[in-house]
Amino acid sequence: MSTAQAPAVAGLDTVARAAATGQRAQPHAELGLTDGEYTRIWQMLGHRPTDAELAIYSVMWSEHCSYKSSRLHLRQFAEKAPPSQALLAGIGQNAGVVDIGQGYAVTFKIESYNHPSYVEPFQGAATGVGGIVRDILAMRVRPVAVMDSLRFGPAGAHDTARVLPGVVGGISFYGNCLGLPNIGGELAFDPCYAGNPLVNAPRRLPSGPTWPTRPG
Repeated sequence: MSTAQAPAVAGLDTVARAAATGQRAQPHAELGLTDGEYTRIWQMLGHRPTDAELAIYSVMWSEHCSYKSSRLHLRQFAEKAPPSQALLAGIGQNAGVVDIGQGYAVTFKIESYNHPSYVEPFQGAATGVGGIVRDILAMRVRPVAVMDSLRFGPAGAHDTARVLPGVVGGISFYGNCLGLPNIGGELAFDPCYAGNPLVNAPRRLPSGPTWPTRPG
């Protein structure tokens, strides 16, 4: 049976069904989309988004993926940074690369997995480490070590006891799987981080003479 002849699955929100049921309410706000963003999706698709399309847009247009509320501020780092011959790769690249002389460079990367680590501490923190490994490899170098900078709510709080062990376990587990030692870190507790921990996983990597000292 061809795709065109395939019967519609009962209850499946297809494009055709979405086009015919534009009045159907959807939980775009609960998925983190503003009214304006939801309207823009309508305009781009020419119909209300299907359930699957709405879920995809909510993820890809989230703060985590698109930096929609912070990119205006983040781009200032590139615009206001003083020129430097030592900076081989900076803002806009997968990771930063600094020339340390004699044909060698050091690659730095830090990634924050704050809210994911609060929701699912072990997997959230481990995914953060995996993300910086990916970005480091994209710069044509191999990771050699990992670090961490962690902030949690009060040390005696029940929620801190839930989140902290999983975060530490996730960072160490992913690093150990790749043979990457954790060579340092820092830990602090403060009430302002209750319910919103900061999980930063920096990584540093020396690069040999094979990394070009200048583009081109």
